[in-house]
Amino acid sequence: MSITYTSAINPQTNLTEPSTGSCVKTPVSSNSFKDHVKESVVDEYKRKHPDHARHVEQQVKAGRAVREKYGTAIPTEDMTMAEYQAYFYALLDTIPYDSTRGNDTTTLSISDEGWEQMRKDPDYEAWILGYFVEDRAVRNPFFGWGHNDGSIIFERFGASIEEHRGDGFSKSIFKGHDPDDDEEDKEDWWIKRHRRMKKLLKEQVERDQKEDAARRSALQQEYARQQYISRQRHHNFLTAGTPNSPDVPLPQNPLTSVTAFTAYDNILGLFSSNMTNI
Repeated sequence: MSITYTSAINPQTNLTEPSTGSCVKTPVSSNSFKDHVKESVVDEYKRKHPDHARHVEQQVKAGRAVREKYGTAIPTEDMTMAEYQAYFYALLDTIPYDSTRGNDTTTLSISDEGWEQMRKDPDYEAWILGYFVEDRAVRNPFFGWGHNDGSIIFERFGASIEEHRGDGFSKSIFKGHDPDDDEEDKEDWWIKRHRRMKKLLKEQVERDQKEDAARRSALQQEYARQQYISRQRHHNFLTAGTPNSPDVPLPQNPLTSVTAFTAYDNILGLFSSNMTNI
């Protein structure tokens, strides 16, 4: 497991449990900072989202427990921002990961506004600590099934709970393959199956496209041939009065012959009706 802290210094503050007595400074309550805060962003969030209030309060209590165990004897109100960041990261490093999460890599990013809010709002600081207490306790259900590479996790915090964003990706998607090894043997069965199905589908589409193009070409040729025969017969009828000239080939399809005969019969009927009306 590793964690990367963005825009901050390497934490140098050493935290010890109050029971060791190694810290001799008088404890200073973090509630003194609340004099500078009209309302904690935690209370504001719980008021706006009452359905999440219970869960948020549990996270705050978990964060307070971390702070009380390792940080109550360390006054923070006189710290510079750099000292406060080191203090917070040292607290964060005391929160353990589940044994199935040892290969995870976490990148933590906190905005300048977020640091200011944490410094003056102890409940918000406690919520962030409690968030990691809860998150790091989650067990990886796929550990031991060949998915032991861990995850890359990006955690972003601003000046309120609503601004928090968390994203995670399995390290296996970034894992390269040795070019000397057979990649097919190293791939997951589902990936192989997906690749085969994709290949078969592509081949089927190509076959359908070729068959459809051939079928349309044949229909176009047959249509052109029938149009030519129809024009020739019409021409012969108007010029020589012989609808079936031996020079014009008859269509090969019997249905086409019936269609041509019907068209010819209709033409004769048309002329006969016109002669009657004169």
